[in-house]
Amino acid sequence: MRNKFKNKTTSVLVFGLFLSLMIACGGGTPAPPKYQGNWVGSDGSTIYMNSDGKAGFVVGSKKVTGGSAEFDDSAKTLTISLFGISHTWKIDQEPNDQGEMKLDGKIYRKK
Repeated sequence: MRNKFKNKTTSVLVFGLFLSLMIACGGGTPAPPKYQGNWVGSDGSTIYMNSDGKAGFVVGSKKVTGGSAEFDDSAKTLTISLFGISHTWKIDQEPNDQGEMKLDGKIYRKK
């Protein structure tokens, strides 16, 4: 009886972990179309936001792939995160018709 309980508990934990990973890796709400694409910052950092809701960045030695992007309109910020690794930018200027936006005082150009 004890082994049966232990096996069920293990199965539930494994299933829960698997489900959590699937949800976390599934992307989030898609970024507005004007933000979607690959961006390169004047400092060499990169950001991508896809139409399927997945997003990522490379800033210095910090990197996220397959995370999600969240926009806070009241604070004018963009946050990309995955499993506790995140980066938040202040949106100084939204993307314009020339494919440029300004985040944290740095110009980002769409590739």
